[in-house]
Amino acid sequence: MSLSIHRRDFLKASALFAAAPLVLQGSALGLDGTVAPSERVTMGLIGCGSHGSSWNLDLMFANPMQQVIAICDIDKNYVNAGQKRVNDFYTKKFGQDYKGCGTYADFRDLVNRKDIDAVCIATPDHWHVMMSVFAMKAGKDVICEKPTLTIREGRLLSDVQKKTQRVYQTASENRSIDVYQQIVNLARNGHLGEVKHIKVLLPPGNTMARDPNKREGDAVVQEIPAHIDYEKWTGPAALLPYIPKRHHYNWRWNFAYSGGVITDWGSHLVNIAQWVLDADDTGPVEVEGTGEFPDFDDVWNTAEKFKISYRYKNGVTMDVWTEVPGIKVEGTKGWVLSRGWRSALTASDEELLKITFEGEKNFGRPESTVKAQGGTGGEHIDFANCVKSRKLCYYTAEGGHRNHTVAHIGNISMLLGGAKLRWNPDKEIFEGDRADEANKHFISVREQRAPWTFDVVDSWINVG
Repeated sequence: MSLSIHRRDFLKASALFAAAPLVLQGSALGLDGTVAPSERVTMGLIGCGSHGSSWNLDLMFANPMQQVIAICDIDKNYVNAGQKRVNDFYTKKFGQDYKGCGTYADFRDLVNRKDIDAVCIATPDHWHVMMSVFAMKAGKDVICEKPTLTIREGRLLSDVQKKTQRVYQTASENRSIDVYQQIVNLARNGHLGEVKHIKVLLPPGNTMARDPNKREGDAVVQEIPAHIDYEKWTGPAALLPYIPKRHHYNWRWNFAYSGGVITDWGSHLVNIAQWVLDADDTGPVEVEGTGEFPDFDDVWNTAEKFKISYRYKNGVTMDVWTEVPGIKVEGTKGWVLSRGWRSALTASDEELLKITFEGEKNFGRPESTVKAQGGTGGEHIDFANCVKSRKLCYYTAEGGHRNHTVAHIGNISMLLGGAKLRWNPDKEIFEGDRADEANKHFISVREQRAPWTFDVVDSWINVG
């Protein structure tokens, strides 16, 4: 695959550095086992907060197939710190004073750069789909953090990916983790017999919301700091008063911006359950869930604890509840369990754990597989490989949308008082009792705040 000619020109240009050295080191030329500049995927990072700078930047730094050339954030402190990290890293890597990382306060300016091949979106959830849709329509490949905000937004995301044929990775690393691949290989190669039940354990959420009396300090309305563009941070969501403890990081515990722990952690481990069931293009047909919601609902309002039960068309049932992160798959011939985040497996029979799958289907991707403990980065390796090959990533837009829908319908059941709801995964609508109410729920579909609406996305594209 030939990468963008604009990107090639950029990486070869002297403007890449503050001053072009007389002699380039081998790493800058692609020697010594590194990737040549013309073959690197040039990346723009949108969102320089905790998961953007401390996770995605590190993974892109560690992957020689990617090079970060621009970053964007609405927080000036974040973007300045991110730029320093990028410039310092490449200064050390290339052995010269690197000043090539551009900074942006508006994601549209970054996406419209002609020398960027792909973008990594690590913003709060309410921005994921709009930014991804814009970037794909503007001709960029996308690796975007999970999850989607609503069911309808997820459908739009997948449809746009299929129409534009851009490479899209839903950024969950779990499909590259060896213990989860082992679970899937055991199940889908028949070693557990017929899968009957799956248990998904997630950690409790809203851990800082447990004391409803703490209505002081950062948990009350304050003036917006000068270094934050709160209007752009809010974007298509409702413009709520600025409260620090529902802003950076803690936005995930408020329905204005996310769906709580079921969408946050569920995107990782329900993902593995969907993979076990070969359900990346479908989902359950029934849901019933109850949850405990905080009294502190003016700051955090998503469920702290919950138990949600699902049933699939083939009769497989799944329970998702809050305890510790983990997953257990139960079949007619045995079970396998990972209790804890990426923890080593236990099984009904230790012989199951000795299977090597020789001559059988491997549902993972060996080139992006990383060890469960101490190894990360598989999603970016897989993404960069797919940018070059133009193949589908291991966690597609459709797969991510279907996975997130499992979480969304669980939240809807809880918010409707534990309603038992029928879901049609083919039509992607609720049917039967309370269907009208569920289909109109704000987690199914919601209005966007102008001017941050899908109908104006095309006007943002700079085609010149």
